[in-house]
Amino acid sequence: MKWQIPAGLSCLLPVVLAILVACLIPRHINKALRGGIADEIVWSENSSADTYARYARDDHDSDPVIHSDFYVLNITNLASVKAGGRPELQQLGPYTYRKHTVKHNIWFDKKGRVAFTRDEFYTALSDNATHLSLDDVITTVNIPLLGALAKAHSFFGRVVALQLLLEVLAAFHDPNVDGLFMTRTVRELLWGYEDPLLQKLKFIAPGLDTRFQLVPNTTASSLHPSSQDIINTGMSNISSVWNTEVWSNHSSIKSWKSPHIEPVQGSDGVQFRPSLKSGDKVEVWAPEVYKSATLLANTTVDLDGVNLLRFRPDPAQGLPNPTYFQNYQGLMNITSPTAAGPEGRAGAPGPPIFLSNAHFCDVDPAVADTVVGLNCSQAEHVTFLDVEPMTGITMRAAKRLMMSTQYGPEWRAVEPHVKKTFLPIFWVEEWSQATSDQLTSFKSQVYGTQRASKIVLWVSIGVACFFGLLALILLTAPWWDKRHSGNDPEAGGGDSGQQEPLLGPGTPNNATGAD
Repeated sequence: MKWQIPAGLSCLLPVVLAILVACLIPRHINKALRGGIADEIVWSENSSADTYARYARDDHDSDPVIHSDFYVLNITNLASVKAGGRPELQQLGPYTYRKHTVKHNIWFDKKGRVAFTRDEFYTALSDNATHLSLDDVITTVNIPLLGALAKAHSFFGRVVALQLLLEVLAAFHDPNVDGLFMTRTVRELLWGYEDPLLQKLKFIAPGLDTRFQLVPNTTASSLHPSSQDIINTGMSNISSVWNTEVWSNHSSIKSWKSPHIEPVQGSDGVQFRPSLKSGDKVEVWAPEVYKSATLLANTTVDLDGVNLLRFRPDPAQGLPNPTYFQNYQGLMNITSPTAAGPEGRAGAPGPPIFLSNAHFCDVDPAVADTVVGLNCSQAEHVTFLDVEPMTGITMRAAKRLMMSTQYGPEWRAVEPHVKKTFLPIFWVEEWSQATSDQLTSFKSQVYGTQRASKIVLWVSIGVACFFGLLALILLTAPWWDKRHSGNDPEAGGGDSGQQEPLLGPGTPNNATGAD
């Protein structure tokens, strides 16, 4: 039995090796995984072709399509509205387009930032519903006219401005204009037209732009925009990855209520910091509302086997806030920055412009009740982003915003009977999700690496347990052999433990004697 102790000691070597493998190899694999994630989400001149294309343009062949679905709200009871009734709205849409974002003049600095100019434009998709046409006619409030009136008011005062307006309207005959309201095609509203009434009103509102369109589209110009964005790539600090520092040449917005200055900050929604978890908050820069927005991760969802965190807007930021001229829950007032620009004077005159969730979801009922025909659905009308938590990459998202304006008794000289109304004009849903190829690649590279790490860990634990048990058996074998040998002290010292016979060899055969 002399071989058992050396054999048992030799079994301890694979135990130690297995423990070292269990401690070191999974850690090394996970470190390599984190390094690989950083390489994929940090944009640099040396990025892989896929990473570079992902950030430089979103219409790369391998990238998902960004859909822009436009819905326009049509007043169906104009005569009743002019008499003081609530507008009854009919939703037309979706008018479906693909949104393209292409970056130009890209350069990287030594601080880990990237600067570029940006083109954003739309192309029609062939899956528009057959019963819809861009020539569909819409009746709505005349936003350009409201803007002209606001400018005239700032120059001449309300009474003079109204008198001038009445004189212009009396001499102006356009079948598309009816007091404060107008009838235009969807094409004109979305993509723009030259407004003849605005041309007439230029003399009472100097600097008035006579072209009106709801959706900016840089394909209207042969020149690339000169405005520049600067983004932190996260090269120096991965937690700052894809944080906006300069938007359209501006590092802050100064047209909110003084003395507030809104810093430009937050992601554009494409990429967030890695290692997110449920309950986390992230910031996005929302250029439509000229400020950053907070999103909360409040639930988890699944997309083709990939686990995602669902982020939704923080309800607290919808509260009334005088700093942002917001008087109603959920109704963001962007009149001032829209009219004045990011660096302009707070309270600059312009048409009343508000943004909210589609169909006035989560908006003060006092606002929503001024119209008829909206039907809020949290699933269909509220923004969400589904983000993969380990990488911080947005895998699925839908941004839903509705634009509204406001009119009422202040314009009774033009419309004597209208009531105060918050009128939705249109809303848009921009949505996209990762392709099946992207999801498959992610699961293979990330989940596959995690599975390999777990396999190494559990195999190492199994090997350590096996050889540890074997070492225990071999090292304790001699003790067990001795324990069960014949030298048990309670067994006695006889040769075989047999009793002596009562009649031994020296005992007489007849105990009573012989004759």
